[in-house]
Amino acid sequence: MTLPAQRAKPETGNRERIRGPNLRVLVKRADGVSYRKALELADGKNLVLAPNKRMGKALVETDEWEGIFEAFACLTGTMTGYKEPGKKLGKFIKYTDTGDGQKYVFPVPEQYRNEKNMILVVEHPNFSLVQDGKNLVVEASDVVGLAQFPGESDCWYFGDGQFDIPIGKEVSSSYRKARYLWRSDSRVGPVVRDGDDFHGRFSWHHIYLNSGIWRRFGAVVEYPD
Repeated sequence: MTLPAQRAKPETGNRERIRGPNLRVLVKRADGVSYRKALELADGKNLVLAPNKRMGKALVETDEWEGIFEAFACLTGTMTGYKEPGKKLGKFIKYTDTGDGQKYVFPVPEQYRNEKNMILVVEHPNFSLVQDGKNLVVEASDVVGLAQFPGESDCWYFGDGQFDIPIGKEVSSSYRKARYLWRSDSRVGPVVRDGDDFHGRFSWHHIYLNSGIWRRFGAVVEYPD
């Protein structure tokens, strides 16, 4: 497999994106869609799927969740890729979804290929899923690599300052900025957030990086008012 040609700004919308400081439900969880469909819906309306850090603000720091509760559990615009603990990223991160068998490929920028215990992150709309034979390729710009991505799942860590992705050493759940990580051995896919009270408000600190992309969730977008 060869690396796809790089575009300056991989966006599928044809006009300037509608953005803003507020949040709006794009898809209710009851009408849940796959991640590919959520991207199509957002791109078709020139909207931006709310990033993980913005969703964390709505869930943990404010009461904004009340206005978007129908979307939970929901997809975010934060796309990620990581490999097994201790394994170099190499040229590609490859992932086969256990639900529908779809194959995903996340090309690794050259500067990160020898890195271990790193997660790659890119925000919508700076990427698109491009069909390449049987694969869906994450064609992206502005990819960021976060070092010290934990190898242990089901534990508490501090979220990084840019994306609110758990990194570093395990910490106490008593910290407001602590995040509970759910990860697989390796994966390509978005961050999923939940506002379910099943485990109490602590569940709103959970960062789901283990859900299959085929699964159907709600979706939230940025909005001006």
